[in-house]
Amino acid sequence: METKKNKQNFLVLVPHRDSRIILRKYSDKLLTEGISGVYTFPLAAPLAALSEPLSADELKQAARSLRENNGLHKFNLTYFTSAAFPAGNGEIDLFGPYLNINTHEIVAGSAAKKIIKLFTPVVIGTFLIPKDNKEQARVGTAEPLARGSYSRSSRQNSSAEISLSCISFRAAAVANMHWQPGQLNNEKGFKWKIDRLTWLPKNI
Repeated sequence: METKKNKQNFLVLVPHRDSRIILRKYSDKLLTEGISGVYTFPLAAPLAALSEPLSADELKQAARSLRENNGLHKFNLTYFTSAAFPAGNGEIDLFGPYLNINTHEIVAGSAAKKIIKLFTPVVIGTFLIPKDNKEQARVGTAEPLARGSYSRSSRQNSSAEISLSCISFRAAAVANMHWQPGQLNNEKGFKWKIDRLTWLPKNI
């Protein structure tokens, strides 16, 4: 039975739609190549676990802090890595492109009181991988984005290869994400909802 105790709140960074389209094509290609035992993720980067959602003003402050600390530079995606993600009653690995963001610099004031945990490294979620998924053990290593690091054979590496090494984006937003374990057709899964996006300011 699902209760409020199962629900978790996160602060996430959401790349611009154009970047998400490229990343979605990449993850879809890998799934067609036979990747199994993984869960999809909404192509957002968890920044912090929260005791309760941030208010509109707190989200604006977080967005401004991210822009200030990143300057006017773009977010560049250079390799895949993994990070522990608290999903439901246990942790599984979140795998995706690494973002060079210092989460300790993004929150202050009233928002800081709502933070349970800051995430490091910061990863744009592509897949969730159960820790007992031995078949996919290799994906926890950092790999260049231009390589099909999820593939299980050299043949699949070749066919799944989609060059992402040039992906960068400046347009991004922060938002509250609500997360909850669930079931679909009697299979374990997860449900999520991302609230209204608060875009990082263009200038600082």
